[in-house]
Amino acid sequence: MNFNRVAPYFERLEKIIFNKQMQRCRTAFIKRLPPAKKIALVGEGNGLFLLELLQHCDCEQIHYLDSSQTMLELARKRLEGFSKDASRRVQFYCCDLTRETMPDENYDLVVTNFFLDVFDKQSLNDSITKIAASCSTNAVWLYADFQISGRIYQRIRAFAWIKIMYVFFRFVAQIQAQKLIDPSEMLEQHGFRLKELVEFDRGLMRAEWRQRD
Repeated sequence: MNFNRVAPYFERLEKIIFNKQMQRCRTAFIKRLPPAKKIALVGEGNGLFLLELLQHCDCEQIHYLDSSQTMLELARKRLEGFSKDASRRVQFYCCDLTRETMPDENYDLVVTNFFLDVFDKQSLNDSITKIAASCSTNAVWLYADFQISGRIYQRIRAFAWIKIMYVFFRFVAQIQAQKLIDPSEMLEQHGFRLKELVEFDRGLMRAEWRQRD
């Protein structure tokens, strides 16, 4: 997978197609986050969520992971323009979880926004296992992504949008997935229980707050 080619246009495409719905989904719980010393933002892309996080969470360390070097550079530039002081708390890692492990452990909070949907079933399970293994006992996992749910017209609409997106991203970024896989069961297997769920864009997207008991 390689998002370098689409990285410079990703934010513009997102806003044109979904307006502010994806960002609202990413930040659904951001004002209620518990104190955290170490946070992992996995597959976070160009940094839109990072700036929101820094405004609402006074954490000691943020590890920012993405497999696209271009996405990381965009996030770095966004962060530098936001705050020099905040830049000292953020470490960037070019990391591909299909081949590598998490850069550290004992994360209090992990965030996977519109990231897990790019994997096939085996790689999805492997990636979730790696992320879960790096988390602390009572860690919080914030998950935001697309879904196919609701009434018949909602499901038809979601299926059509997701089909279009997969065709597009398989062409421009060579993503693994050919269909959307719900990661709920895998997350539950690693002890991350659903605490709260919020839907956006007429049910096309959902944000989840999960936590280990």
